[in-house]
Order: sequence, then structure tokens, then C-alpha cells
Amino acid sequence: MKKSQKPKTNTRKAIIIVIIALIVLAASGAAIYLLNSAEKTYKVTDLSGQEKKMTIEELQSILDVQTFYPGITINGVDMSGKTKAEATGVFAGEPALDAPEVGITLDVEGMSYPLDSSAVKISSNLQAVIEEAFNYDRTSTKTVEAEALVERYAAYIELQKTTKNYVTEYTADTTAIDTAVHAILDPLQQAASDAKATAFDVESLSFAISDSTAGRTVDVDGAIAGVKAAIDAGEYTKTISVNASVVEPTVTKDQLVDLLGLVSTTATKTTEVANRNANINLVCETIDGLVLQPGDSFNFNDFVGKRTAEKGYKEAGGIFDGALRQELGGGICQANGTLFHSVMKADLQVDERHPHSWPSSYVDIGTDATVTWDGPNFQFTNNTAYPIAIHAYYADRFVTVQIYGRPVEDGMTIEIEGDVLSTTPPGPVEYVADPLAPVGKNTSVRSAHNAIMASCYKIYYKDGVEVKRVLECSSTYRAITEKISVGVLGTDGTIYAMDPLTGVVAIPTPTGVPGVTVPAASETTAAIPSA
Repeated sequence: MKKSQKPKTNTRKAIIIVIIALIVLAASGAAIYLLNSAEKTYKVTDLSGQEKKMTIEELQSILDVQTFYPGITINGVDMSGKTKAEATGVFAGEPALDAPEVGITLDVEGMSYPLDSSAVKISSNLQAVIEEAFNYDRTSTKTVEAEALVERYAAYIELQKTTKNYVTEYTADTTAIDTAVHAILDPLQQAASDAKATAFDVESLSFAISDSTAGRTVDVDGAIAGVKAAIDAGEYTKTISVNASVVEPTVTKDQLVDLLGLVSTTATKTTEVANRNANINLVCETIDGLVLQPGDSFNFNDFVGKRTAEKGYKEAGGIFDGALRQELGGGICQANGTLFHSVMKADLQVDERHPHSWPSSYVDIGTDATVTWDGPNFQFTNNTAYPIAIHAYYADRFVTVQIYGRPVEDGMTIEIEGDVLSTTPPGPVEYVADPLAPVGKNTSVRSAHNAIMASCYKIYYKDGVEVKRVLECSSTYRAITEKISVGVLGTDGTIYAMDPLTGVVAIPTPTGVPGVTVPAASETTAAIPSA
């Protein structure tokens, strides 16, 4: 039996339907293409207020030009149809736009001081203004090109009805203005000069005082502000009044003359040793008349210098390791100790002070002051607001040191007092064998001194009544044992033994003959007095 032919008929119909669909789609695409290819127009309003239609190309030909739009002015000058380069050329012949000529003068107390115009750098923003004016209406808030062009065209038409003027401005280099004003006014400022004690006359016992001078202060900051304000306002030719005032000195010559005088004095008695007194006198001559300004310091070793024979110093007794020895400048500690007392009485600041190995006899225990080269030193500072002077001299076995300057605060006077806190005896005598001295010749090398602890007080008096007592310094004097040199040389050249505890020299004798001993104290020399 034969199969049915119906399925072939269905397939043929499906193919025909697909072909018809493709033809319809092709026709639709062609229609859309022809529609998009057609020239489209957009409704706008022209300068006369009439509506019309324009294409994108027409709008672009008007708006996308390299010249200024009609209605744009710069400093009132019409830029319509000009390029940016042409706009720059319009103002090229106007120097005021690029660098205005500055003719500012500063007036100080009737005197005129022209500001250096070349130093004041002023520039215009002409190029920035040209760029800003040219770019007016070159962009839009719309994202679709056609809509953007329509919006811009509307602004373009409105600009021709209401012009837009751009104005150039000027910028001044503020740093250059500061520098130029300072260059004029700084030299006009002058600090007041106080009267000053320049020297001290040891004959008239008075200070040589320079005159004070008034100063002047000028309001530099105000002048700078005035110049900048004038330039900001376009006032390039103007006189700026500058405030100036007199500065009076703090201290006048008359004030110093009335204020300065004798503040303290100390005198100590010296010995009869001529060389020692000569050394003391030399130190006095060195420091006599020295003036210290407020804040200045005195350093004994630096100022007096090394004690040498070339300077005139002589050999005299000086303390070393608890004993007196001959040295150049021996005795100068008395001049220094006397200075120390006057410095304390003048209520000046003591920076460095050291006690001797044992107390000095010319001042209270605990109030001496020693100095040695490359060793203990004495230093003080003028901690007052006024100059001071030292007057030091030696005469008739007395060394005197005075301080001249301002009175002690509140009119008080100061006295110095030493206070012994404790005393401890030294140890036993120290015996030292001397092989060059004959047996029986014993010499006192060093005297005994107690160990002492003492304090130094400054006592303030007001109208003779004690007001306060201030501890200035403390001193510790070490115990010094007596030292005796014992001769151990026999007549025949024999060196005999000595007992170091007793100083007894044992001299042996022939057999059967009793031995002989020589006590240490059989012969001594007189002890050397303290410095």
C-alpha cells in the first residue's frame, strides 16, 4: 500500500512562509534606513524672535567657530568675530594691562620715600580673561548633541541682546611688596640706647657714663597693608602715610649718676713679708677699675692670668698639700679672699669658690677663697640690672676691695660671718728620715691643723636690724698632721735607722758599751706661720 504525500505539502508551506518573512524584514530595514538618512531639522528662535528650523550642521557652523561670539566684550572692547590671538593684539599697546606703572610713596614724618616700582611685581590676568571669554557658551548641560546645540544657540542669541563684559584684574607679588617696604623702612627704625657706664675712674671713684639716645619705631606692617590695599583698589599712584613714634631710653645718664655708688668694702691686714705684699699689690692693680656690665662674669684665673716673674710676681709662701712652700705669686689668695667678701656684701652671684687646706687668719673661718693656676678658681657674675666696678688697692699692710654699683635691694646692707660646726684633732706626728741631715737635726716641715667644718653666712640688715641670714657656702678643712724631718746621717757617713712612730734614731755602740738613742725632738726649727 502507498504512503500518504501530505507531509511534503506541509514542509513546502513552511518554506514559503519563511521566505515571505525575510522579504518583509528586508523591506522594513530599507524603510528605516531611508528614514534615518533623511535630513532632520530642529526648531529654534532667531534674533528677531521668529521661529525657524535648523539642521545640526547649520547650528554647528554658527557655534563651533574659532572666533568670539557677538556680544562678548573685554574691558568694554567688542571682541565679536576676533580670534584669541587678535584679542591679545587689541591690548598689546596698553601697558597698563600687563604691568601697571606703580608710583606709590611712603610718607614718614613728612619725609617722602618712593617705593621701588621695579621691585613691586604686578601682572594682569589678561590671557586668563581672554580664554574665559572665548569659552563662553562652548559647552552645554545636555548630553544629546542636538539638544546641546539647541541650548547653546539660545544662549548665543541671548548674548547678542545682552552683552557680557569681562574685566581684567591685577595681581601683586605680596612677597615683593614686603621686601620693597622693608628695604625703605627698616633703616629708619632705631633702637633706643640706654646710658651706659663705659669705665670707672679710680681717682674720682666715679663711672664714666655715655649719654642715652632716643629711638624710633616705624609701623612697617601697617605700611605694607596700606600698599597692598592701594594696589588692590587700583590706586597705583598714591602716598601712604606711615606711623612712626619715638622710643624713649629706659635708663638715662642722670639716672645712672644718681643711682651708682659704693655698695660694699672689705679690708684685711697682710703680713710683713715684702714679696707677699708685692704680689697682693700686683693683683689689686690688675683688677682695679674693672667694669662688669649686667650679665658679665669675672673669672680670676682668666682675667689675672698666670702668675709669672715676667709680670712682676715674686716668690712667697703659698699653701700646698697642707704646707707652705715658696712659689711665684704666693699670697695672692688674700687679695682674692678680700674680693670674695666684697662680692658677697654686694649681693652678687658667686659661681665658683674653694676653701684653703686650712683656714686663713685674715678672715673668719669658713669665709676664705683660694686660687691656683690650673686648679681652684674664683668666679662671680654681675646678676644685677646695672654695671658694677671693682676698686682694689694695697696700702700700709692692708688690702682693700670695694664694689661700686647699684645699692643692695631695699636699701639693706650685708655682713659676712663664719660659723664653725665641728673641730677634730689631727692624727699623730709624722716622722720622715732625712739622710742628708746629721743626727740630732730635726726640722718641722708642716704644722698640725685640726679638721674643721664651717659655714659662711650672708646676714642682711635693714636700718641696723637683722632681716635674714642666708647660707652662702660650706667649707671642709681636712685634718693635717704635724710632719717632722729627722736627721739620720752619722758623723762617719753612716745612715742610721729611725723609728717612724717615735722619730727616735738608734745609734749602735761597740760590744759591751750601752747603746745611744737620739730622740726626735732633740732639735727642731720654729713652725712656719699659716698663710
